[in-house]
Amino acid sequence: MRTSIFVPLAVFLFVACTNSSGGPQPAGSGGNNESGGTTSTGGTTASGGTTSSGGSTASGGTTSSGGATASGGTTTNTGGTTAKGGSGGTTTSGGTTGSGGTTASGGTTGNGGTTARGGSGGTTASGGTTGSAGARTGGSSGNTGGTTTNTGGTTTNTGGTTTSTGGTTANTGGTTAAGGATGNGGSTGDCATDFCGASCNATSGALLSAQNKKLPNPFAMHDGTLITTKAQWECRRAEIKADLEKYEIGPKQGAETATVAATLSGSNLSVKVTTSSGSITLTSAVSGSGSCVAIGMNGPSSIISGCTQVPFMHDNVIAYAGGTGSQNQSDPFYKVYPSLWGKIGNYSAWAWGISRLIDGIVQVKDQLKVDPTQIGVQGCSYAGKMALFGGALDERVALTVAEESGGGGITAWRASQDFTTRTGVNVEKIDNTNYAWFMSSMKSLDPYKLPHDHHELIAMVAPRAIIALGNPGYDWLGDESGYKSVTAAMEVFKAMGIADHIGYDFTGGHNHCAAPATQVASVKTFVDKYLKGGTGASNVAIKPSASNFDLTADFDWTTPTLQ
Repeated sequence: MRTSIFVPLAVFLFVACTNSSGGPQPAGSGGNNESGGTTSTGGTTASGGTTSSGGSTASGGTTSSGGATASGGTTTNTGGTTAKGGSGGTTTSGGTTGSGGTTASGGTTGNGGTTARGGSGGTTASGGTTGSAGARTGGSSGNTGGTTTNTGGTTTNTGGTTTSTGGTTANTGGTTAAGGATGNGGSTGDCATDFCGASCNATSGALLSAQNKKLPNPFAMHDGTLITTKAQWECRRAEIKADLEKYEIGPKQGAETATVAATLSGSNLSVKVTTSSGSITLTSAVSGSGSCVAIGMNGPSSIISGCTQVPFMHDNVIAYAGGTGSQNQSDPFYKVYPSLWGKIGNYSAWAWGISRLIDGIVQVKDQLKVDPTQIGVQGCSYAGKMALFGGALDERVALTVAEESGGGGITAWRASQDFTTRTGVNVEKIDNTNYAWFMSSMKSLDPYKLPHDHHELIAMVAPRAIIALGNPGYDWLGDESGYKSVTAAMEVFKAMGIADHIGYDFTGGHNHCAAPATQVASVKTFVDKYLKGGTGASNVAIKPSASNFDLTADFDWTTPTLQ
C-alpha cells in the first residue's frame, strides 16, 4: 500500500526511521531519520521552524604562496601509479608536506612517479618540499632537487629554508587550495583537498528572466558555451557549486581556511579543526575492518558493508536537534566561523564537517589501515541529503549512497513542483523544505528561474560513483521527481563514457530508511566495484512505480560525447 504523508500547517512531521533489519531507530541515531521541512503556505513538512536569515556569499579564501618546509628540502618519489581520491596528508603547490603527502591532480612528480587527479602517490619523504604539480590533466611537476614554484607566490627551498613571496603561510603541515593559505595536511597542485577547479574562478549564474520548466543543460556554461571535453567539466562543475552556494546552502568553507590535526587512540578518532577564530573537535568511534572506508551520517552505515566504519557525528558541527528546523549560534561550527552566522544553511556546515573528517582519516590512514581513495558516504532521509552534498562537494569520496533523500536531495525542484501542480499531492519542494538546512532566502525563489537544479548536484559526483535509493510509497519523498533528476544526471555520466558509475533503485513497499534486500544488493554491487576494486557489472536501474507517476524525460538538450 502506498502511504501518503500530509501534515497541517504548523504541525510537525516526524518519520521514524528503521535500520535495514526493520527495527525502529531513534531520532538522531544512525542518521536514518527524516524530519521534513518548515511549513510554508500550502506545504506540508516535517519538523518546521524557519530560522536563519539566509544571505549568500561568494566562496573564497585567503591566498598563500609557498609553505614552510621541514628540514631536508629534498623530494623523494617512489614512483607508482596512484588512483584518484588522494591518500596521505596532501600537499599543495609550494605547500608543506608531511610524510606521505599526495600529489597534484593529474601531474607527474619528482622522478617520474605518475599520479592520477587527486591520487595518492608521488610519495614525498618527510621534510621534503614538492614542486608545483602541473596541470590537472597530464601535467608534469616542477619539482627538481627541492626547488618549488608555486602559483600565487614563489617558494625557493635550499637545505630546508623557505622564502615566500606573495602569500602568508599558516601552521606547518597545512592543506592549501590554489593560491590559498597553508593549512594542515597539504593539498595538491591547484586543488584543495575537497574541491578541484578553484583556478576556474567560477561564478554563479543569474536568476533567469523567464521561467524554464525543463531541467537546465548541465553541459552549458553560464555564458552559453557548450562544453566538449572532460577537462571542461571541471569548470562547469565549479559553476554548479557556485549556484548551489548562492541560492541554497551558502558558501562551503574549503580546506585552506583551517588547520586539521587528527589522532587515533584505540578505536576513537579525534580531529581537531582550528581557524583564526577558535577550535572544535570532531570525534568518531571507528568499528569494523577493511581497506575501504564507510562514512555513515551520525552512525555506522547500515548498507555499506565490509569496510572500516568511521561515522560523521553531525552534532559535532551543527546539532540536528530532532529536525526542529532551528539554527543555534552556539553550535560548534560558529566557534570556528562566527562570521557565517545567518549566512548559510546547515548542509554547508555539515558538508564542511564531512570534508574535515576525511582530512583526519587521511592523516591517520596507516593506523586505521585504510585506503583513502576508497571512501564511501551514506545516509538516509535528511542524512541522505547530507551524504549527497558531502559526496558532491568533496572529490575524495569514491562512492555516494543517497538513500530516500527527498526534496533538496536527489529530486529536482522544478520536477517536484510539476508533480504537485499536476496531481495535487504535496511533496518536499523549494517553498516548504527546512530553512535551517537550507538558507531561508531560498523559500521565495521561483524554481523555474534557477540557473541550476539538482540533477546537476548529482552530476557533480561524476566521474566518481553514485547510487540513489527511493521509496515511492512515501509521497513526501517525491520519487517521480527523483527519478527524472537521476536519469537527467545520468546523461553527464554517459557523455563521459561511464554510464555504469551511476545507478538507482526505487524499490518500494518497505518502511522509511529500512532498505529491503533488493536495495541492499544494489548497493553491494556498487560497493564491490567502486570501493573494493571489483570488476563486475554495476548496471542498477530499478524505476519507481506509482499510479500517478509520469516518468517521461524532463529535459530537451542533446548529450555530447566529451573527449
